[in-house]
Formats: sequence, structure tokens, C-alpha cells
Amino acid sequence: APLRSGKGHPFEGGIRVPWIVKWPGVAEPGSTSDTPITSTDIFPTIVNASGQPLPADRDIDGFDLKPALTGGKLGRDALFWHFPHYRHAPGPYSIIRQGDWKLIKWYEGPRALFTLKADPSEKENPPDAMLEKVADLDKRLMSHLESIGAKIPVAPKTLSN
Repeated sequence: APLRSGKGHPFEGGIRVPWIVKWPGVAEPGSTSDTPITSTDIFPTIVNASGQPLPADRDIDGFDLKPALTGGKLGRDALFWHFPHYRHAPGPYSIIRQGDWKLIKWYEGPRALFTLKADPSEKENPPDAMLEKVADLDKRLMSHLESIGAKIPVAPKTLSN
């Protein structure tokens, strides 16, 4: 509370968790950051902290967290989630979070737009006047998914007699 839903759901209660870092000489004891991060950031952070180069033979999704731990920025302006599976209604979804904006795209249901700073419980979609923002975020989300070769869910075929 006050975040909506729980683990495995696309709402903040299912994806937002606190993260604690102890890194002498880098993270100031007692400091906090409101920079959103994701678990894919852990690998490049540990590799860079160890003084080793990142593998050059594969794409690395995450960012080194050291800049965020020292008061800087990570160099990305959006986070993406893609869950093309059937687990709960209304089915598969993808998410883009850009700044305080969050768009959830259900492939078999409605899209939902939230402003997390004003509505951390994700109870209210902004009015229909925000359709341009929905379209912009949806375009950016789908462009990202295409760029990484993500499998996009398709509606199941129905059987007819």
C-alpha cells in the first residue's frame, strides 16, 4: 500500500520494490535516489564495479547504476516491460514508463495511462484528452519491442462450427 496489486501484475505493486545498496566510496550512507531502475541494471553495475569490461558478444539491456548512486542520471529516459504470456485477465501486456507517465498495453484489453507522481495507486486514467499521450507512448513502446525482436501476442483464433 498504497501501490495497486501485487507480484506478477503490471501495476506498481507488482513491479516496484525498494533496492538497498552498500557500496563504500560510491553510495553515500543514508542517501536515497528516486531514479527508477530494473533488475537488468545489476549485471552491468557489478561488472563495471569489478573493473571488467562488459561482454562484447551480446546486447546488454541494463545500465551501470553508479551514476545514479552518486547523484547523476543513468542515460535512459524510459523503462520497458514485456509480458507476452497468459497468466491473468486481461492477458498479455507490455509497459512503458517514461518519467511520471506509465502506459500499460494489454493485447486483449484496454490501454491504461497513469501519471505515477499524481496517482501512485494507479486508480485514475487521465481523461480522453490524453489520447495523444497514449498514442505517443504506444508508438515508442512498439518501436522498442520491434527493435529488440520481441514476440508480440496475437489474438487467439476462435473456432467456428
